[in-house]
Amino acid sequence: MDHPTDDAADFTPEEVAVLEAAAAEAETGYSAAELAARPRRGRARSVGTEAAVVVPVRLDPERLRALDALAARDHRTRSQVIRDAIDHELASA
Repeated sequence: MDHPTDDAADFTPEEVAVLEAAAAEAETGYSAAELAARPRRGRARSVGTEAAVVVPVRLDPERLRALDALAARDHRTRSQVIRDAIDHELASA
């Protein structure tokens, strides 16, 4: 594989081999069935019946530490903890 720049020097030979193998696989293309069968990674784009909306929230450092501690303890993300707290509050309203 030709490299337009000498950026490959920043990678180990093993890393270059992995990148080149991934590029070769991608160049052959993927079927829709192959893509659908792959596990989804990253943040949830939908958390209900529709696409999720990002809502920025400002927290003081103490609340943020408490949120992170709760999320870590329960093996949840910050967003999951916040959504659960909102659902709990709305259910009791």
